[in-house]
Amino acid sequence: MKLYVTPTSPYSRLAMIAMHDKGLADRIELVWTRTRQQGDPILKINPSGRIPFLMLGDGSGMEDTDLIVEYFDALALPRKYGAPDGEGYWQFRMFEATARSMLDGVSVWAREIKRPVADQSSEVIEHERNRAKRLADYFENNIRDAVFEGDWNKPQLLLFCALDLERRVRDFDWRISRPGLSDWFRRLEKSAVAVASLPPIRI
Repeated sequence: MKLYVTPTSPYSRLAMIAMHDKGLADRIELVWTRTRQQGDPILKINPSGRIPFLMLGDGSGMEDTDLIVEYFDALALPRKYGAPDGEGYWQFRMFEATARSMLDGVSVWAREIKRPVADQSSEVIEHERNRAKRLADYFENNIRDAVFEGDWNKPQLLLFCALDLERRVRDFDWRISRPGLSDWFRRLEKSAVAVASLPPIRI
């Protein structure tokens, strides 16, 4: 299998964390690429051009981070990324959805500031900055929930990769006045899985 990723994509980072967490690194070749370029070679295998993209041994492939993470989860049992049964189900899914909103929003912010300064939208940047601050406060108030303890799960994957975008968005100062969230992130950041998933180019 081949996993097509870029150094700057938080969704690529998420897929790589899951790959290492599930012990699949020796079965998957990482292919570092660049997207949004004319003649991008990935377009020959994935018409949408989205990454991460997982090429399977039979020549077929799949995009969408959630799908790839679920596939990795199924390759190495027992599964660990699905929502729990019973009373914890809706709480888990709520945190999962909110963490995804944070990741998607900060990703928009990161893409906007990458554009030429004259083309950047101050309204978009301010909107995503304010949304990120509200969500950082939300997770600071909820980070001691049992969902965020123990091994990696889907809400943790999403939240970690959202916060990790501080490497690209210098104004994303989520650590200020959020000691609980900062401690949680540092704990995961130092884990062997997170270290192994760092891209070769620090942005």
